[in-house]
Amino acid sequence: MTDSTDRRRLRFEHRRGEILEAATSHVLSHGVGSLSLRRLAEAVGVSHATLLHHFSRREVLVAEIVDAAIAGALNQPDLAEKQGGEPLRELWARSRSPQGAAYVRLFIELTGIAAYGDAVVRDAVSRSMRERAQTMAAGLRRDGCPPEEAEAMAGWLLGAMRGLMAQLLVTGDEQSADAAFEDLHRMVLLRASSWRADGSA
Repeated sequence: MTDSTDRRRLRFEHRRGEILEAATSHVLSHGVGSLSLRRLAEAVGVSHATLLHHFSRREVLVAEIVDAAIAGALNQPDLAEKQGGEPLRELWARSRSPQGAAYVRLFIELTGIAAYGDAVVRDAVSRSMRERAQTMAAGLRRDGCPPEEAEAMAGWLLGAMRGLMAQLLVTGDEQSADAAFEDLHRMVLLRASSWRADGSA
């Protein structure tokens, strides 16, 4: 492979990444349900032909946007450093921020699309849910949760958090959502206390 070919490939990959980032930002603001390549090309400032050149068809672009958006929404490596229920409080606080709310809104939309059978979106959402559950279960085990309980508790916590985020986004009732979260948080702290007590017995 020549130097000129390498340079062209690097420029192609760099430009593709820029377009994907802009497309993901657009979808976070406007949703993915009515996404069209022509409309998206206009929004991100490239030609329709350029978009096709980089992504070939809508399904390819949607799959990559979904992966990028979900990764951005849920990739919180620093949360793993917190213990005793505090990662949950931090996650709740982040979901309340304007940026976090945009990701929550998109995730809810993607979950609905997946439920109606869109294979591309369903695969991305399902993969994300499995990865997040595994990450949560690993964190729970580090915090003392019995290994045989960690997977089920991770599913319970993630399901509860998604439900509370959806409730807040749809109803706008901050008082009710915050009260429900505090109740959930207390339950997690009590469970964590029991793990430590059992471990020291």
